[in-house]
Amino acid sequence: MGSLRKKYIFAGCSIIMVFLAVLLLLSGVLKESLVEDWNRRKMDTLAGQVISHLEEKKGGFSQEDIENLGFENNIFITVTDENFNILATTSGREASQQRLSGKSSKIVQEQMETLAKTGKSFSSNFDDNNKALFVQINQVPGWGYVILKKSLTGLNSSMRVMETCYALAALLTLILGIPAIIYLSGKMVQPIRDINKVTKQISQLNFQDTVRVNSKDELGTLAESVNLMSDKLEEALGNLKKDVELRNDLVRNMAHELKTPTAVIMGYAENMPYISRRHPEKLEKYCSVISEECERMDSIIQQMLEVSAYECGESVLNKEHFSAQALLEGVSRFLRSDHPDWNGTYEEVNEVKSEIFGDYEALRRALYNYVKNAVRYGRKDGLIRIHAWEDEEWIRFSVFNQGEPIPEKEQENIWNVFYKINPARTREQKSFGIGLSIVKQAAKAHGGDVRVQNVEGGVEFSLFIGKI
Repeated sequence: MGSLRKKYIFAGCSIIMVFLAVLLLLSGVLKESLVEDWNRRKMDTLAGQVISHLEEKKGGFSQEDIENLGFENNIFITVTDENFNILATTSGREASQQRLSGKSSKIVQEQMETLAKTGKSFSSNFDDNNKALFVQINQVPGWGYVILKKSLTGLNSSMRVMETCYALAALLTLILGIPAIIYLSGKMVQPIRDINKVTKQISQLNFQDTVRVNSKDELGTLAESVNLMSDKLEEALGNLKKDVELRNDLVRNMAHELKTPTAVIMGYAENMPYISRRHPEKLEKYCSVISEECERMDSIIQQMLEVSAYECGESVLNKEHFSAQALLEGVSRFLRSDHPDWNGTYEEVNEVKSEIFGDYEALRRALYNYVKNAVRYGRKDGLIRIHAWEDEEWIRFSVFNQGEPIPEKEQENIWNVFYKINPARTREQKSFGIGLSIVKQAAKAHGGDVRVQNVEGGVEFSLFIGKI
C-alpha cells in the first residue's frame, strides 16, 4: 500500500462496496415499511375516488366503473351496504354470492372499533385461500362499506425482481467501477509522479526538466511552484558559482597585491644591516620605502575591510541631513589637498535644491573615488566636471573627465574588486582596483546604483541615491 495509486484504488473500491452494502441493507430494512406505506397511500386515494363516485351518482355505482378502477390499479374493489350485501365488486366469487364472504365479513367486524373512530382502517390479513392481503376498509355513512384488497403475492414477486436488479446493478457497478477507478487514479497520480521525478533531479542539481502544467487545480499550482522553484534555484546556483569565482579571483588578486609590497619590505629589510654599515647615507631612503609599502598594505587592507563590511551588511551608515553643495565642497577640498600638482580644470555644477539624507562621509569618499580615477586616468591638463541634479525619485551625481574611452566589454567588470584594465599602469598610479567597488557598495547602501558610459570627449561615471 506504499503507492498512492494503490491507495486511491483501494479507497475507491471500498467506497463503492460500502455504498452498495448500505443501499442493500437499507433496502432490506425499509422494504416492508416502504411498500406498506406506498400501498396505504395508493389504496386510500382509490377509496376516495370510489366514495366520490358513489356520492356523485347517489349510489348508482355501476359494476363497469368498479371493474375499470380495479383493473387500472390492480386492486380488488368491493362495495357493500351496511348489511354486507354486495352492491358492486371486481371479485367474481363474491359477485356470484351477492354477499360478502365470511372471511371478508370477519375482517370488517374486527375493524369495527377503528372504523367507528376514524371511518377507515388499513391492515394486513389473509383471504379465504390463506393468501396475504393488504386490506383498506372505508365506512360510507348512509351507504355501507368500500373494501379494497391487494394481494401481497404479486408484490413479493415484484420485490424479488427488484432485489435481483439491485444485485445485478451492484455487480455491474463493481465491474465497471473498478477499471474506471484504476484509470482515474492513474490520471490523478501521474502529475505527482512527474513532480517527484523533477524534484529528484533538482536534488541532484539538474534543472533541465520541468513539470508539465495541464490543469489549474491544486496540482497545477504545485507544478507551477516546482517549476518556479527550479528556475530560482538554478539562478541562485549560477549566482553562487559566479560569486565563488569572484571570491577566488579576489583572494588571488589580494594575494598578488599584498605580495609586491611584502616582497619590497622583505628585500629592503634584509639589506638594511648591510646598508647601515657600508652606506649609512642610504638608510633613510630604505626606511622611507619600507614605510611607503607598509602604508600601501594598510590602505589595501582598510579598503578591503570597507568593501567586506558593505557586502556583509555590517557597515552602519551614520545618516544625517546635509546639502549637495557641502558634499561637493568636501570632494573639491580633498582634491586640492591630495593632488596639489594637478593642473587640469575642475568644475562643479549643482542643481540640487533638496537636502540629502545619508552618510556624508561614505558619499564623499564615493564621489572622491570617482574624482581620483579621473585624475589618474584622464588627461593631465584636461577637464573634470562634477554635476549634481535631481528628479522626482533620485538625487544624481556624475563625474566627467577628458580621456580615453573604456571598452564596452570592460564596463561591467570595473566595479569588481581588484579588477584593472591595465595592471601595469594602475601599479604606476598606486591604484589597487578597489575604489570603484566601494563607490558601488556605498550607492547601493543608500538605495541607489552606479553607471559608466563613454561620452563625447571622455568618460562619465554616475552615482544616484534615493531621495528623502
